[in-house]
Amino acid sequence: MNTRSPFRHALLAAATLLLAGCQMTTFATAPIAAGDCDPGLAGRWLSMDEDPAKNGEVVLVLDDACQLVMEATQNDGVRRSEPTALQLSQHGLYRYAWVDARWALAQADEARTVPEGDVYLVRIARDGDRLTLWTVDDKGVAHAIIDGQLTGEVVAKDRDLVNRLTDASEAALLDHPGLFKAEPVGFLRQRDEPE
Repeated sequence: MNTRSPFRHALLAAATLLLAGCQMTTFATAPIAAGDCDPGLAGRWLSMDEDPAKNGEVVLVLDDACQLVMEATQNDGVRRSEPTALQLSQHGLYRYAWVDARWALAQADEARTVPEGDVYLVRIARDGDRLTLWTVDDKGVAHAIIDGQLTGEVVAKDRDLVNRLTDASEAALLDHPGLFKAEPVGFLRQRDEPE
C-alpha cells in the first residue's frame, strides 16, 4: 500500500517514508455527530517534514464548505484526489475530523474495500496557520480489540494491519487511552507570496 494518505501517520510523517505494509483503522460509524464546517480551515495546508526540502509533498486543500482535496507529489508529478466531505465535531477538549474511509483507501492506492459508511477519523487542532493531526494508533487499537477492550475486527496479513471498530457509535470511544498516537503530524497553511 502506498502510505501517502492524508490521515495516516505513516503518510504524514510523511509522504517521505514509503513502508511496505499498510496500517489503518476505520470506524463503522462516526462516534460523534458532525458539526458545522469551520471556515478557518479553508486554504492550502502543506505537510511538514523533518527535512524542510520535503515540506509540501502532501497538500490538503479545503474550501469554505469543508470539501477536501488531497494533492500528493509523486515521481510522475502531482496526483490530485476527487473532492470529499470533511466532517468536523468537538468532544470534550478535542476536535475531530473524518472522511469516508473508502476515499482514504483510494488515496493510499489500496485495493481492499471497507463497508460503505465506514469513516477514517483523526483528532485535530488548529493554531493560526498550523494544523496538527493525531492519527489512530493502529497497533494499539489492534491490541485493544484482541484484548477485548474495544469491539472490532483485526485483519493482519503479511505486513498489513487493518482494524475496524464496529461498536463506534459512542463518543466515549474517543476517550479510550492510547486511541491516538502521541506524535502528531503537522501542516502549515500556504500563504500567497508577496508581489
